[in-house]
Amino acid sequence: MSIELRVFKADAGVKWLKAGWLIFKSQPVTFIFMYLFIAVVGLLSVLLPVLQIIASLAMPFLIAGFYQAVITKQQGGVISQLDIFKPFSNKGNRMGLVRVALYKMAAGLLLAFLSNSLFSDAISVLTQTGFNPQNAEHIERLVATLSMSHIALFLVAFSVYLTAFAYAVPLVYFSRQKNILAVLKTSFVVFYHNIAPLTVYGIIVVFLMLACVPLSFIPLLVLMPICYISFFISFQAIFMPIVPAGGHSQLSESSSTDTGRFDA
Repeated sequence: MSIELRVFKADAGVKWLKAGWLIFKSQPVTFIFMYLFIAVVGLLSVLLPVLQIIASLAMPFLIAGFYQAVITKQQGGVISQLDIFKPFSNKGNRMGLVRVALYKMAAGLLLAFLSNSLFSDAISVLTQTGFNPQNAEHIERLVATLSMSHIALFLVAFSVYLTAFAYAVPLVYFSRQKNILAVLKTSFVVFYHNIAPLTVYGIIVVFLMLACVPLSFIPLLVLMPICYISFFISFQAIFMPIVPAGGHSQLSESSSTDTGRFDA
């Protein structure tokens, strides 16, 4: 199944965030607890490597559940924290989400292999006994192992990884796309065609995150759910001109340009 792609002006990035805030404030506590559950699952996979595969497989389902809750609110419904688990019982989309998780794990392993290859000298310095990040001599030795070309190559690879998987979950779950490689390609291409609004969106989000630092990151409990909601709204604007009644839409192939208006 082919995919329709719409292009927006730079100010759409601001509109997506505003729309995300409007939806968030309609039921803030529920969205906060949904985000916290996603964050805890992600944290457990880091602290307990034995759970890493399970958490990686579950993450696309949880994100899809969060996005489904956004659609429920857009349609005037009431959501509960348990709505985040709904995709686990949706037989028509489970295999697609599993494939997204498997592809993401494989890409993550390749990215880790690339990182270890490019920064092997720096890793050896960091793992040396007695390394002190407050020691100027140790820092100089670490910096000497770094190459700007290696850093640039890793940043390019990491950017491709992030953009390729950014819209993968909603494309599989809501647009019912089954060709994962086509999904990853489409998600990547979106950032090229909509670089202006997504750059504005990203700059605002980074600025807000930095503003949370002096407050011990506590405001992130509000900011992160808004980011999840507004990012899904950007998906709707680009791929779903009409919010579907059942949470799914089928899209045809074409390419059009929009004025940047999106009504959440």
